[in-house]
Amino acid sequence: MRWKPALNWKLALSCFLLVALAFAGLRVMQTANVPQSNVEGFLQLGFYDLMSMRKEIYDSHMQTVNGSILTTITSPNDNRFVLKGKFTGINEQNGRQFFAYTPIYYSTAQKGLMIDGLVDMLLHIDIWMQPLFVGNQQLVVGQSGAIFLYPLKK
Repeated sequence: MRWKPALNWKLALSCFLLVALAFAGLRVMQTANVPQSNVEGFLQLGFYDLMSMRKEIYDSHMQTVNGSILTTITSPNDNRFVLKGKFTGINEQNGRQFFAYTPIYYSTAQKGLMIDGLVDMLLHIDIWMQPLFVGNQQLVVGQSGAIFLYPLKK
């Protein structure tokens, strides 16, 4: 009567292997939400301080390269200002894609710019973006409240 425990052990092992293969297959089928083609977009950023009556306007150029988003921010009022950085996707939770920011190049002749606060925030926290659909239009909503139409110009 030794054959029943041997069959139960083999049955349990085969069930475990099937479940492990199923989870491994699901893991392989789930790919990261990395854009398959290079996407490029332009937008304008503005910072306004009502108390001191100051405003700063910046032009931003973004493009995806190898799954990362490269940004170049320039000032139409000061051609000496250049800020280049890279957003790298780190994970996804509850439909939100989280990014880490890495500065590449920063040059300015002025001190105390309002955009410095944004750069400081980007360096110290991981930011998220979340895709939404309104009717047939796809939107991307950012952590700071920014809303972008997607897809951007290719």
